[in-house]
Amino acid sequence: MIPETLSIVERQILANQFRILSKIGNDSQNYEMKIEILENGYTEQYYEVFDLNIEEIPLEICEETTQILLMYRRIEDAIQLLSDKEKNEFDLEKIKFEGFDAKKDPHYHYMLFMIDNMSMWPEYKGQYINSHCEYQLSKYKRMLEYQTFLLDNDQYDLNKENLEHLIDVVVNPRNKRAIQLVR
Repeated sequence: MIPETLSIVERQILANQFRILSKIGNDSQNYEMKIEILENGYTEQYYEVFDLNIEEIPLEICEETTQILLMYRRIEDAIQLLSDKEKNEFDLEKIKFEGFDAKKDPHYHYMLFMIDNMSMWPEYKGQYINSHCEYQLSKYKRMLEYQTFLLDNDQYDLNKENLEHLIDVVVNPRNKRAIQLVR
């Protein structure tokens, strides 16, 4: 978030930082403009000083993103154990990971950071994972609720019945039946 006001001390510290950068960087004219904005307290121009693209992503969103990706890793592991006949019995496309909406969902930006900058989730490296659909997140959350139930009951590996239940959770979101532990 771009601040609406800064104390004199904050303005001076930032101006000094930009002064140092102007001496060692290639963009001294840009730094000089930022120094002038800070020294004169031109609050309307603070967006020129604080050129961050987005707001902070809350810890809850980061943790949820990680849990969703872990869930999909477990799903893929379970699918690999199915026979070809069993794979054909299920509509696995219903639970396929399609990414997050880049325009409306901060999960997307955090996921991309983890994939591209932290080399986590290599299974998604180079894949197109912008869903362009804000409804994917609600699907993932329903699935995550079931995964959490399984983990809370010490069931760490998904089986055929768990996959079937995950598909049912996606296909019938209004179905209020109690989550049953399938072993």
